[in-house]
Amino acid sequence: MKRFSPPLAAALSGTVLFAGCLAIRTEHEVKPIQITMDVNLKVDKALDQELENETKKPSKDFELAKGLLESGKVAIDERGYFTARAELDDAAQDAIDNGNAARRKRMAEIAAETGAKRQDVEKRRAEKMREKLPAGVWYRESIDGEWKQKR
Repeated sequence: MKRFSPPLAAALSGTVLFAGCLAIRTEHEVKPIQITMDVNLKVDKALDQELENETKKPSKDFELAKGLLESGKVAIDERGYFTARAELDDAAQDAIDNGNAARRKRMAEIAAETGAKRQDVEKRRAEKMREKLPAGVWYRESIDGEWKQKR
């Protein structure tokens, strides 16, 4: 049987000891997609409920705005709020303003509940509203976009 030479044995044991002291560096990947997806799902659920409530239990302001929307005097802007496209009387303008104020407050609440930005909640609300608009209703997809009529 062969024996290791002392220098070789010392080198091997030094290598083994040194290898045990090596630090292993690991990198962790942050995956924001899961968080974003969870927030978007929460926002969608809250908005679906909000739109359903508006339809099932409409306020007087909403009923008036809906009529103006169908007549073409009012449109849906890029944030999902009603906006005048024609001259409105005081009662109609008040209905639009009151309805939008209530919606703005609710969008802020949904944003706080879900951890989303209010602007993102409003944008998503506008998208959901456009999907449900009847033909002939006017809408705008972006602040600098043109008004379009739903087909």
